[in-house]
This record gives sequence, C-alpha cells and structure tokens, in this order.
Amino acid sequence: MAETRPRKALIIGAGPVGALTALSLHRRGWEVEVWESRDDPRGKDAAPSNLRSINLAISSRGLEALRSVDPSLAEQFQNEAIPMKGRMIHHVDGKQESQIYDPINGQCINSIGRPLLNQRLLESLPSQIKIRFQTKLSRVDLNNRIAFGSGAEKDKKDVVTGEEHDDGRIAGGNSEKGKTKSKEDEHGTKFDLIIGCDGSWSKVRTSMMRMDRIDFSQSFIPHAYIELHMPADSTKPGGYAIDKNHLHIWPRHSFMLIGLPNKDGSFTLTLFIPFSSLSTLNSREAASRFFIEHFPSAVQIVGEKKLLDDFMNNPRGNLVTINCTPSAWSSHALLLGDASHSMVPFYGQGLNCGLEDVRVLNSVLEKHKISSTTSLGLGETDKDLELALKAYSVERQADLKAICELALQNYTEMRSHVLSPLHHIRRFLDSFLTRIIPSRSKELHLSLTDPFPTTKVRGWTSLYEMVTFRPDVPYSEALRKERQQKEIMRWTGYVSGLVGLGGVGVVGLKLARKWLDRK
Repeated sequence: MAETRPRKALIIGAGPVGALTALSLHRRGWEVEVWESRDDPRGKDAAPSNLRSINLAISSRGLEALRSVDPSLAEQFQNEAIPMKGRMIHHVDGKQESQIYDPINGQCINSIGRPLLNQRLLESLPSQIKIRFQTKLSRVDLNNRIAFGSGAEKDKKDVVTGEEHDDGRIAGGNSEKGKTKSKEDEHGTKFDLIIGCDGSWSKVRTSMMRMDRIDFSQSFIPHAYIELHMPADSTKPGGYAIDKNHLHIWPRHSFMLIGLPNKDGSFTLTLFIPFSSLSTLNSREAASRFFIEHFPSAVQIVGEKKLLDDFMNNPRGNLVTINCTPSAWSSHALLLGDASHSMVPFYGQGLNCGLEDVRVLNSVLEKHKISSTTSLGLGETDKDLELALKAYSVERQADLKAICELALQNYTEMRSHVLSPLHHIRRFLDSFLTRIIPSRSKELHLSLTDPFPTTKVRGWTSLYEMVTFRPDVPYSEALRKERQQKEIMRWTGYVSGLVGLGGVGVVGLKLARKWLDRK
C-alpha cells in the first residue's frame, strides 16, 4: 500500500490573495510553500514602496473571506481600516454633496493601505509555511509538476523609481537601472498543485495557456491613472483636511479625481483621465490651468506646487480587464485573483473578489471531500482534485464575468452619472422600494459548503447593496437582479415611482411586488 503524505501547494505571489490562500490551505492540512519576488515586509514600516494605488477598499465580501479562514483577521482589519459611509461629491463651484452608501442600515466600506494589509496577512502565516522572498517563477513543467525559481538581487548602486510589476516590467523610472541578476534553481520544486496569485501578468497563466485551449481576453480602457497626494493638515482634527469617513470624488464627466483616507491624516488622490486628454497636459503651465479650472478645491487644499509636482513626476498607469477561462488545468494548476480576472478599480471589488476566490475554493474542496493527504506520487494526476478544480472554475466563471462588467459600468457612474438628476431619483427609489418591498434574506447563513446561499434575491434592493454588502449573493445574481429592476423601472416609469402615495404609484407598487415575486 502506498504511503500517504500531505498534499503540497506551491503558491506564486504573496500579495493579499496569495497570503490568504496559503493560510487557508495550511488550515486544511496541506503542505504550503510561497514564492514572492519582492522583499520580506514583515516587521517593517508599512509605508508605500512604489506609486501603485496604495489604498484598498475592503467591504463585506473581503471581510467574510477573511472571517472564513480566521475570524480574528477580519476583526483586526476592521479595527485598522477607516470606515467610509458614502461618497462625497465635490462640485466645481466648491459645493460638497454626501451620497450615503447604505441609508437604511448604515453599512460602510473600509479604506486600508495596501502595504499594511499585505504585511498583516503575511505576519499571520505560521512558521510551518515556507516563504521564499526575492524569488520569481522562472519556468514550470506542468506535466511533471515541478517549478523552477530564480532568486534576484538588485544592483545596490542603482535605484529604480517606478513600479515593478509581478512579471518584472518597470512602469516609470529608468528600466536600465536596478537590473537583476538571476540564478535558476538547479533541481526545482515539486508540487501537487501550483496556484497562480501572481497578478495580471501571471507567469502561471502563461504556462497554462501553453498546455491547453484556454480562452484569454485582455482589454485596456482609454484612461490613465496618476497618483497624487493630499498631505495631512495639522490644524484640522486628526489631521484630515476633508471628511475622513467618505470616499471623495471630483466627477467631471470624462475624467475624475478620487481621494481615499490614510491613517496619518493624509489622502491618496488618483486622477483618472483619457490618454488623449492627458497628452495635452504636456507642460506645467497646461497642467496648472487644468487643475485650477476643474479641481479648484483640491488645488486649494493640497497646494498648487505640491499637486503639480506629483502630477508631473509620478508614473502614468494603465487600466486593464483580463479574463481567463477555465481558471484551472487538470489537477496541476489554478489561477486566483488578478491572474484570473483583473478588473478596473471602479467598484472597489478587485481585492474583495480575489479574497472571495479563496473562500469559494475552500468551499469546493470541502464539498468534494478533498483531504489534506494523498497516496499518489508527485507528478501523478489526482482525478478527485481535478474534478474539484474544474468545478471551481465552472462555478466561478459567471460571477467573475459579471463583476468585471459591473466594474466597467461603475466608472461611468462615478465620473458622470453621480451628477445626473436621474441618478438621485434612482437612489431615492431604491431606498424607498427597499423599505416597502424589502429583500427577504435579512440574515446571512454562510456555510463552508454553500458560499452563496441566496441564489435568487427577492424583494427590492440596490445593486450597490448586493455587490458590496451581500457576500451571500453571487455577483452574477446581483447583475441579473439589477437588470430585472431596471426593466421594472422602465415599465412603471420614474414618474409613477415618484408619486408612490398616489393611485398610479400604489398600482405600480402592487404590480412591481407581483413581478418581483414571479421573477
């Protein structure tokens, strides 16, 4: 009889998704090894090391994923994050308008720095998990399940200013500096399952695509993003120059500026602007006119010199949507997070969706009774694990497609629709109808084997509520429900909704209730 041994997972990438995946599989009894190209951040100052978006909005889906692996993690991050109860719209004339996310129950999303979140997750990993920092995936033999890593040491005489991506590309800065010298492992590392948590430019995904027919799509939007900084104001309470409990938006139809709070009283600002418009801001004078015309309140708070220094010097980033189907190959390889479904950041669901991947994977492994041990030799195909990974890929596909679509749609809402009277009417109707025809799934009953117990949402509830605050609802159901509610809105008409206390409104409500029950 063959000797049993622990299953071994090799995880590429130690970002938030990779770290939570490692902890989840370790808790299931797997042997886990993690490779990460960056330095070890544990025990260090969690200050930003590059000019990527350093703020993340973690909401109910992400918190539930953390809670499913370790309840103390969710509590810790809620304590360290800054709750944001709504959007604060900054109009050109200086007026501010608060748009609360959840006017009924007061739920919030939470702003937390990317470095802090990543650091805390890595610090939560027990010593039994082997982590190799400064190690990149060089190549992987999926048939024989052996990966080769290369350790990289940067030339200490050079400093790279700019973003280093997971695949080694440099955005901004001088790519001739900071070159790395790599030495590949001679013998490689064997595994039962390699999991690509290595971001949008995943090397694990590239290896999978060489092995089988995998559908892959990549689409850039015509907008750039540029990070700016609003310093803390020592004269204001807590150092916050503007209200810390809002996500701040300066919407200007074709472009926008947003701001998320940091613990030190500062705000991380991000300008989203079409490349065609950006190309006209090729001098400090042109940029100055642009900011003074469109964002005068931000110029006043930050200071013109500081704002222009950031704008002229900081890298220009691209925004891409990536879809990969299937996200698993045999029993050998799996993609999670951005490696499988990179999305634009406008719904604040990139992190939450990636963490939710881990919760759904854990559920599938439980349903398929995948034990922590195997008697198969390394390199042999595990049919049970293959079926489980295929089930994960199939079950997750519709939800990932839905949230990528919703993220693109929400950009139009954030930069333009929030200024429309129709947007305000719809928000009012959503709140009113939710009170009159409430959704019937008030309590969450999430189980290890059933990650989305609410397969069909009844009553009325806003799209934002379903996407952000309802981890019991799959993204695909949120999209289906919103399409149904839009159909009802078109059918009854906004006017009927606004005169809800009149005869037309009463009839409309009764018909809407019957329609919702039937659907």
